[in-house]
Amino acid sequence: MKKIILLGLTVVLVSGCGAAVKTVIRGDFDPAGRVAVMPFGGRDEDTGLSLAESFTTYLMEAGFEVIERAQLESVLKEQKVSLSGAMGADAVAQVGKLAGVSAVVTGSYRVRQEETRTVIHQPNMPNMQNAARRPGKPGNRMRPARWQKQAPGKAETRIKRNTVFRGLTVKFVDVNSGRVLMSSSAEKEYDADSVNKALSAMARSIKKNLEKARGGR
Repeated sequence: MKKIILLGLTVVLVSGCGAAVKTVIRGDFDPAGRVAVMPFGGRDEDTGLSLAESFTTYLMEAGFEVIERAQLESVLKEQKVSLSGAMGADAVAQVGKLAGVSAVVTGSYRVRQEETRTVIHQPNMPNMQNAARRPGKPGNRMRPARWQKQAPGKAETRIKRNTVFRGLTVKFVDVNSGRVLMSSSAEKEYDADSVNKALSAMARSIKKNLEKARGGR
């Protein structure tokens, strides 16, 4: 682990469980109070909601008090504000004030599609032929079996499509000033099966950052 203090910022690089995470915290960030997690901005709404739900769980495990998404949606519905991952800092801060939280967590991601093609040959089973005995000669031995080569069978191409995540980033936005108080990013690519490991590593990195920041005061 490497720690660098620069202009009031704490930067911690964390590598572990296959995830390389970089977290930056402003020196005046106070984690006390509730936070709201917005849907991640990216390719589609469903994926953004799923990533936000997963990250909410990991933040709670790290000790954060997070309001439920249903509660956040209820507040925004009353105010006729759309819950979207593509909002500016001022709009995000306004959302946080309406929800009664001290900070709003926004996230973003990029994806690419990856294809793996596997060609499987299915050869026909060769025929085994046996020669018959010659008639009229008792004790004549059976000739050994022989294999007759057959033409190769059909080839089958199997295609496996994977979604690869990259550019995973989260930011904590102060509701009073609209400033970004903390950001964390995963610097590798992750498939759909391992993206949650990256989110978990980001939450752990944030927790360690906060503990170090409090210890240095």
